[in-house]
Amino acid sequence: MKAVYKPLDSETARRSHAGTSFDPERRGEQEIEYHKETFEKLSIELGDFFEQKHADKLRDLWTLYLCSHAAVMSSMITGPARFPVASNQKKSGWADNHYQAIFKYCDDLERWKRKADKRQAVENAGGELAMKRAELEAAQAWHETMKKANAIIRKAFKAEKEITEATREALRGLSIDPIEVEKICIPNCFGGYGYESFSLTNSNARIKGMTARVAILKRIEANKTSGAENEVFRIEGGTVTYDLASNRINVNHDEKPERATIDIIKGYGFRWSRNFGTWTRQMTPNAKCSAELLVERLNK
Repeated sequence: MKAVYKPLDSETARRSHAGTSFDPERRGEQEIEYHKETFEKLSIELGDFFEQKHADKLRDLWTLYLCSHAAVMSSMITGPARFPVASNQKKSGWADNHYQAIFKYCDDLERWKRKADKRQAVENAGGELAMKRAELEAAQAWHETMKKANAIIRKAFKAEKEITEATREALRGLSIDPIEVEKICIPNCFGGYGYESFSLTNSNARIKGMTARVAILKRIEANKTSGAENEVFRIEGGTVTYDLASNRINVNHDEKPERATIDIIKGYGFRWSRNFGTWTRQMTPNAKCSAELLVERLNK
């Protein structure tokens, strides 16, 4: 459902600048207009992901900022006599924090949208393993294309001493974009043609990383079908679980733990995940070692 725009309260917007502007009505109108522009920008960029709850949250944050800014004063408006400098600085800091919270929320919405798009792409590809396999195959194919292109250029220079139209046609026959063809047919700063050695080195490194990721995903799929049970360790008020299906170590609590406990969990490399709804990190030998130390620490 498309989010519906709800304007800021005009009186709240006016009062927010009553102590800092000679024309609070105009400044209030500017706040309302800026909020509307931000709403429209998010609606266009995020599309259907931008729901009414997000629009309402944005409006609430903006209203909170306006209310906090209403307590801020300027000596140009109130006069310099007995002006509460320290108190006003503190109130101004609170207002600035609320203002920054608006931008942080907008950034969070964009980040959540990217994650949602990624999850949808994984689902459309038939799972992460299938998607990563396709990406690996595409990377390997492109690597071979670059090598073939360099071989064609070397052969052309050996026979013709230059890159001819026939050479360009052969490169286009490799399904290389025409603009890319012209780019690799122009000499670089060292007088070389084709794809430079560092491009092939970087391509090899990407393929190596993708291959390792595919191997991990294969192991995860094997764990899902193996019937092996997750290892669970009890801690005070919760559990630490080796989740074989997701290849992650999760720290769960029956209730939200105290700040000191959260700091301990974060100190061992675990981070809160909105997707999993738990403190988690990828299952690696180092992570298992940290989990064992964490269980020992929390049980003391």
